[in-house]
Amino acid sequence: MKKWLVFTSFSLIIVLTSLGCGTSSQLATGIIDDARAKITSAKAADALNLANPEMADAEQWLSQAETALNAGKEKDAYRLGKRSYLKARVAEAVAAASRMEEQAHKVEQELELKGQAVEAAARELKQAESEWEQLKSTPEP
Repeated sequence: MKKWLVFTSFSLIIVLTSLGCGTSSQLATGIIDDARAKITSAKAADALNLANPEMADAEQWLSQAETALNAGKEKDAYRLGKRSYLKARVAEAVAAASRMEEQAHKVEQELELKGQAVEAAARELKQAESEWEQLKSTPEP
């Protein structure tokens, strides 16, 4: 009975340890895949041009994560993959913010031009009203 208990405990420890190792490898692989996808998404959002430093960091950390995973360092791979993923999210957000700022600047310029057009129209209206009043006050022949 005692041998059976020791054998069962030892077997259970081995099974749980192997499950734990597989899980950390799967987590690292999953986050690396997520980081790769987020980098692709950020590139599609023009982050290479609008958030180049952040994209460089994301790609560098992705490369380091892949190297760590290949070396069997799942915890390092997961940590670096997570950093890569988050940095790519930041790059995508920076790119989106840059585009929105550019759009806002264009809208401000359009608003300024429309404001100038309104002022010109108001001046023309005032001039036309003045001419109308003059015309009304002149005696008819």
